[in-house]
Amino acid sequence: MVLAGGGEGVYHGREVRSRPGLVGFFRDQMRHKFVSGARGIRTMHVVIPAGVLRENRGLREVVVEELDCTRIVGMALRVLRELSAADRSSGLVMESLAHEMLDAVSGVEVRSGRAGWVGVVRDYLHDMHDRSVSLDELSAVAGVSRGHLARGFKASVGMTTGEYHRRVRVARAARALAGTDESIARVAQGAGFADQAHLTRVFGGLYGVTPSVYRALLKG
Repeated sequence: MVLAGGGEGVYHGREVRSRPGLVGFFRDQMRHKFVSGARGIRTMHVVIPAGVLRENRGLREVVVEELDCTRIVGMALRVLRELSAADRSSGLVMESLAHEMLDAVSGVEVRSGRAGWVGVVRDYLHDMHDRSVSLDELSAVAGVSRGHLARGFKASVGMTTGEYHRRVRVARAARALAGTDESIARVAQGAGFADQAHLTRVFGGLYGVTPSVYRALLKG
């Protein structure tokens, strides 16, 4: 994703004009020529492992693709936000977002419906609330590929595995706020958030109130 500046390049015979906000898929080690503009260029790169690319059959013929739809740009911005305020769920959130973007490039159809492994993964995310989890780990638990897990879990549950893991942690923070006198900063640390401000932002997005207001409402 281009964050600032820009330039022009030729990738596999295709001309691409880089500009702020552009999200693109570029095959690794592809022959290209790029000339940055007068202000240079600043980008965010997400490197996709070769094994993940092999799992997604729709990507086998894709070499370069410009992705300018609102949904894709929104997902890239969410990756950027995760990098700026990381917590125990951030790695899993970013992996899931990367798979969603790859599905958009390849045109993979996501079907709804619940497979038996979804419940297993949900239980595992509850059990692992106190540490970071990866898609590789969840893939081994579920017995399905990373890509299948990422798209199947969201189609079934309505959110990515990373988002679900974060909600589990927020729910535990809510229980601590209601049932203990620990400071909000201590609750945030125990739930794996960077600091109290980070918990407050995520908590408010899910519950509609700040942690302090939540505690006050319950305790009268």
